[in-house]
Amino acid sequence: MIQPDIQQEVANEVNTRLSRATKELGEKYARGEGGQDASVDGPSGNLYKEKHAAELKAKKERKQRTQGKNTESEGRTRDNDDDERDDEADDGDDDYELRNIREQRLRQIKQQQNEKLENLSKGHGQYREILQDEFLAEVTGSLKVICHFYHRDFPRCEILNHHLQILATKHIESKFIKVNAEKAPFFIEKLRIRTIPTIVIFQDGVAIDKMIGFEELSEGLPEGKEDEWPTVKLARVLASKQAINKALIVDEEAIEKQSVTELENLRKAMIYDSLLNLDDELDLDDE
Repeated sequence: MIQPDIQQEVANEVNTRLSRATKELGEKYARGEGGQDASVDGPSGNLYKEKHAAELKAKKERKQRTQGKNTESEGRTRDNDDDERDDEADDGDDDYELRNIREQRLRQIKQQQNEKLENLSKGHGQYREILQDEFLAEVTGSLKVICHFYHRDFPRCEILNHHLQILATKHIESKFIKVNAEKAPFFIEKLRIRTIPTIVIFQDGVAIDKMIGFEELSEGLPEGKEDEWPTVKLARVLASKQAINKALIVDEEAIEKQSVTELENLRKAMIYDSLLNLDDELDLDDE
């Protein structure tokens, strides 16, 4: 039989241990460690749900912060790119204008080249004789046509042929043709041609003007020199009638005269300089 004193000591020890365990458990809960399972299996039940939810929330917050930083960084990058493009646009205004001018000029040159090739395929660039049966197709096949109605026994027709031959090779924008008046009675009558030579100017197949004889070419020339007009004078008359492009007219005779004059002036200057040098040498010899 256990003695009362011993029982009392055992009871006291149990109470002391129980009190100590209760105190330690209270302190553990106070530190937020209460109810957690430290085993390898981790938390379970409501505690696991609470921990998992907290981890998901923290992960979501981290992702939002990262996205916010990326968005801010992208915004700064876009702003910087826009600023750089604006700076480049401002700095490159002159280059941009020059590029536009150059591209426009290249397109214009390409268009002119295509028109030239098309005109050449239609018989432009040469002075051709056609028959009465070809007349309608020729005058309606090009935008601008210059047709000389001639007679083989008229000297002035030969003079006009000479100048038209020169202009035909220089003004590809227009077609130059000639018709023997004796072999085209229908069109002579239809166009009411009464004087030879006569030039009829067609645009889109419609006769828009005429040049009769040398009436507009011999003005200002002295008597007896009425047939001695330059090719450029014929070109200017045709341009005034919208038959050729005025901007393409080149006064080669004036250019040649100017070149001869400049060469003569240069020659005189060289002779003058040589005489001065000779005088200087003679003066030195006398001394």
